[in-house]
Amino acid sequence: MKNKFLFVFLFLIVLSVYGQTRGTVSLDDAIHNSAQRIQDGLENRSTVIVYQFLSQNRRLSDYILNELFNFLVNSNKFIVLDRGSRDVVNAELDFQFNQSAGMISDDSLASLTRRIGAQAIITGSLDDTGDEYRFRIRVIGTETTAAIVSYVVRINKNDRRITAFTGRERSAGEKAGTGALNIILGLGSYIERDISGGITITTGYIVSAGLIYIEATMLDWDSPFVGIPATVGAVTLGLTIVYGFVRPFIYKRSPGLTYIFDNTQIGIVYPANNFYLNNNMGFQITHTIRY
Repeated sequence: MKNKFLFVFLFLIVLSVYGQTRGTVSLDDAIHNSAQRIQDGLENRSTVIVYQFLSQNRRLSDYILNELFNFLVNSNKFIVLDRGSRDVVNAELDFQFNQSAGMISDDSLASLTRRIGAQAIITGSLDDTGDEYRFRIRVIGTETTAAIVSYVVRINKNDRRITAFTGRERSAGEKAGTGALNIILGLGSYIERDISGGITITTGYIVSAGLIYIEATMLDWDSPFVGIPATVGAVTLGLTIVYGFVRPFIYKRSPGLTYIFDNTQIGIVYPANNFYLNNNMGFQITHTIRY
């Protein structure tokens, strides 16, 4: 009964996490996709200015602006005005803001950017809606002030890039959900962009399966090593499952411990060239130091 209850509990957690991540993209994918939409929506050799992106964090906004700027420049489709042009617009907007008690219209913004030679102005925002983020990009033509491109996409609340800038700590429930998904070959870590953790967990499953396979297919019943690979495989499997649950809780919180796990491998080694003739086999734990 307890096993059935545990299975149902884990299954519900997996469904919850899947429901939260379905239909969302990463921040980097959102930036890349918005750049593609802009390329599709504007004529070649248009002069554009990546003017403003609003979010809860200045560093995050600057990151998005710079990434979008680089994508558009490297597309070789547009003439992209540099930050100096933005500073000119900002200075004029500050003057108008003080003169008009804060009333700045889209027409005024379009007029200013048109004066510095831009045919389109790009703005955007990242809004926290509670259980996810909404990434928005809008392109306005400076001649008509009409929207040329409008792109909106959902971003998962646990996006690693956003968390790195905002410092948001994931809740225990979110970490437990990731741990439950890690049962599936480290899937939870992959979804959370913790690639090192996902690889470590996947490797653990592969090694344990390989050891059990050796026991089942390569050893005779009278071999002195009967039971060793299966036992080591079972222990490896158990440790991998436990580590899969623990990984979301130690990731970033304990960088030193995370580094040790990421660079530690386990396996079976055969000192002799012919396993069947020499019956030589050993269990190996290795740790790689990168410098």
